Order: sequence, then structure tokens, then C-alpha cells
Amino acid sequence: MKKLYVLLVLLILSACTHQDGAVYAPSTDADVSTTEEIKTANSDFDLTDTWDKNSATTIVFAGETAQINGAGAALAENTLRIDAKGTYVLQGEFSGNVQVALAKTEKAHLILNGASIRSKETAAICISSADKVVITLAEGTENILSDGADYVRESGAEPNACLFSKDDLTINGDGSLTVYGNSNNGIGTKNDLKIVSGNLTISASKNALKGNDSVHILNGSISVVICSDGVKSDNESEQDKGVVSISGGTLDLNCTDDGIQAVTGVTITENASVKVHAADKTVNCDGPVRIDEGCLTIK
Repeated sequence: MKKLYVLLVLLILSACTHQDGAVYAPSTDADVSTTEEIKTANSDFDLTDTWDKNSATTIVFAGETAQINGAGAALAENTLRIDAKGTYVLQGEFSGNVQVALAKTEKAHLILNGASIRSKETAAICISSADKVVITLAEGTENILSDGADYVRESGAEPNACLFSKDDLTINGDGSLTVYGNSNNGIGTKNDLKIVSGNLTISASKNALKGNDSVHILNGSISVVICSDGVKSDNESEQDKGVVSISGGTLDLNCTDDGIQAVTGVTITENASVKVHAADKTVNCDGPVRIDEGCLTIK
């Protein structure tokens, strides 16, 4: 897991009213002190959106069945289990769920290549153990993940997202992904969540994007149709965790609670374009907040 590096360079933002089209602007208060900027390093693996078709394991779904060509995956009782490091290409329509359980030192690369995974009883994809998993949305494909409506019954129970990971999760690629988080969160991880690229559409009964340790959005197009909090990071036990950074891409958030919520810090830099409709706060953070001029619009 990559550590976050914190540098003293930012300005705190003043509050804004929820006026349609208003721009969330920096404070002009001369007494505002410098705060913290959040940065994150990208590994080669985070940026990898191609794969070797000769060595990858290919899974072609058909209802409750799947044809598996390659090693590391097996199907039993509507669950596809992946238990070895490697690259896995998922395609077709599956009425079931995908479980990924690797050693803590191992990585997996999942390619969604026109996959529709609809689970009635648990998360569509649940990563219970890994060093990191990268999910690539294959260029030109449309992919769908949907979970059951009532499988999370206790506070803190896992999995608590349609696409869930207990470890680091990265999403990249030039394809599209629609996520229906019917039970709880849309996309969630207990560690770091990173969006490198891709076209994402998310509907969630709770949070759309949640990374307990951090959420980093580098690029892509993200449309949140409905959710409670749009982008959230809430680890308050470690000083350099609980942060949200948006350094590129476009986000359109429609939230019944907060637009962006973080414990430690929020930063939105000049290459990003964020539009937020929130019933409560546009940005909710007790720590330092930096939003470059013109990057966030209240709608």
C-alpha cells in the first residue's frame, strides 16, 4: 500500500451557499494559514490497462455457469473464486458473484470485458485479501455490477459495497462501468481506492465511492446518479489517512447528504471538474481543504 505524503502548502476554503451554478471559491481571508496538500504515487501496476491474452485466464459467463480457460479460478454454487495471482478476463452475463482471496503479497488484474455480474445475496465482486487488485475496463465495453438489496444487516459487516475490497483497489481503462449498490456503498475499500480512468456511473443506497484510508481520482468520468455521500474517506486513527484527492477528470455528484467527506484533508486541483448537488454540505472536512479556483461548482 502506497503511503500518502503530506506537504504544507494549501489554503482553507470559505463556506459557499447552495446557489445553482455557484463556484466553490478560495477564501480571501489574509489570516488563513497554510495547510496540507495530499499527494499519492502511482505504480506501474496502477496504470496497466493492457494484458497478455495468451497468459490470461478467461472466464466467459452464461447465466449461472462459466467457461474457464486457464488456471487460478473455479466456479461453485454461483460463486467464481479467484485464489491465485495473475490476470483474469471476465465477460458475459453472470447471475452470481466473484470472490478474490489472495495472499497479502499477491496482486491480481481483473479485466471487465463486457461483463454483467448481478448478485442477489452479496457483493458482485468481493476482494477479501490481496496486496492490490487492479480492475481494467476494456476499451469500448459496457460493464455492469449489481448487488442484493438486504445482505448487510449489522453495522460494520462486510462486504458493504457492490464492488468491495479489504485491500488496495485501482480502477482504470477506457471502457464503462455501471454500479448499482443496492444494499450499501457502490464502490468501497478498507484501504486505498484509486480511479485512474474510465467512465463510471454509480447509484448507491449509501456512499458512492468510499476508501477508508483514501480516495484518489486521477482522471475519468464519474456520474453519481443517487447516493448518501458522494466521495468519502473516514480513517481517523492514522494521521496520513482519511483523505480525498481529485487531480483530474470530471465528477457529477447527486447526494442526499454530503458531496465530499473526509476526516484529514480534501484537495481538488486545476485539471479536475467537479459538480455537486448535496442536501447537506458540499465539502465536509475538519482538516485542511484545497480547491483550485473554478474546479468545483455547486448545482
